Amino acid sequence: MNILKQFGRRVRELRSRHDLTQAQLAARCGGGMEMQRVGEIERGERNCTLQTVAKLAKGLKCEPAELFLFRPQAVGKALSQLDSRSEEHTS
Repeated sequence: MNILKQFGRRVRELRSRHDLTQAQLAARCGGGMEMQRVGEIERGERNCTLQTVAKLAKGLKCEPAELFLFRPQAVGKALSQLDSRSEEHTS
């Protein structure tokens, strides 16, 4: 599966967890985000800019990095690795 489809699936998963429609997510994202664009992203038809990723994260009330955690079983491992790296830099 290509990265656009994986990203879209993840956006849809997080949107569903928040019990939001595509229109509601678009409204929460602000800045001209439209329901059609959310649908295109979820179907893997649109490549997002970092600005769009930031808007989606804002609308989903999550960190932008969470949108790239495609495999749920890898989430805990990835977050613990990020935490250990940040501890190394603060020591």
